[in-house]
Amino acid sequence: MTFRHASLVSLTALAVVLSGCEKPAGAVKNETVATVAGDKISEAELNLAVSRLGELNDTQAAEAKNTLLQALIDQRLVAQAAEKDGLDKEPAVEIAMAQASRQVLAEAYAERHFKDVAQPSEADIADYYGQHPELFSQRRIYRIQELELSVDASRMADVEAKLKNSHSMGDFVNWIKEQGIDGKSAVTVKPAEQIPAPLLARLSLMKDGQATVLPARPGVVLIEQVLESQLQPVSLEQSRAVIERALMARKRKELMEMDLKKLRQAAKIEYASGYTPAAAAKAEDGTAGGEKTNDKSAD
Repeated sequence: MTFRHASLVSLTALAVVLSGCEKPAGAVKNETVATVAGDKISEAELNLAVSRLGELNDTQAAEAKNTLLQALIDQRLVAQAAEKDGLDKEPAVEIAMAQASRQVLAEAYAERHFKDVAQPSEADIADYYGQHPELFSQRRIYRIQELELSVDASRMADVEAKLKNSHSMGDFVNWIKEQGIDGKSAVTVKPAEQIPAPLLARLSLMKDGQATVLPARPGVVLIEQVLESQLQPVSLEQSRAVIERALMARKRKELMEMDLKKLRQAAKIEYASGYTPAAAAKAEDGTAGGEKTNDKSAD
């Protein structure tokens, strides 16, 4: 890994990433490594940035520190310029900053309370392996063509029918052009584990050449065609570490959901008129142990 030729764009991206809230391993240090117009950058903050890059040897870590420190300085300079322009007082910016602060606290809470969970048993690992053949025993590498079309709702049925009855994707694309339908196309190659689960569930049942229409935002149709797929299974032993992480992450999620349910039950949550969800409205009507709510008119 080298950071010697980092571009301005990559430095800017790094500066944005540095706003995260992961915690570095080891003791926290508070020595100042740089000062930008009175704003101090601590060694702890720099180490935090380096920790996100994963395992590095001493040479790589030294290069990373040099580059990331400059990124942190650039971040300070831009932030200070934004404050001089009064952007920190803009309503949308204030909301975003408050949300970011709450997200940091929420993740710190989750890290403290749900970091340590029991290692899954061999039976659990084997069960997970067997329940997800699309990721393991029947894992494939997919070459996919994606079409994103801008289509009015009134024409959606025509597009889907034409796709179904077309002899080839080429015929369908030619028809799209003839109809004056705007769109864009891309071809990607991805292993099964990099494909979102809902899409993978469809792709794993499709043969090469087949296409499927996916749900999308209003006015947009997404079409995925499997151009080619190649079977590349992985054994249970090869998958063990990945499955362990997946099972532990699922357990943490379950624990977090249970804790959140308790927090909701203990809290008084008030909704403005017209915003009370159905479940909360039932709780307000006296459901035992339910969320305490109070539907209030907006000021």
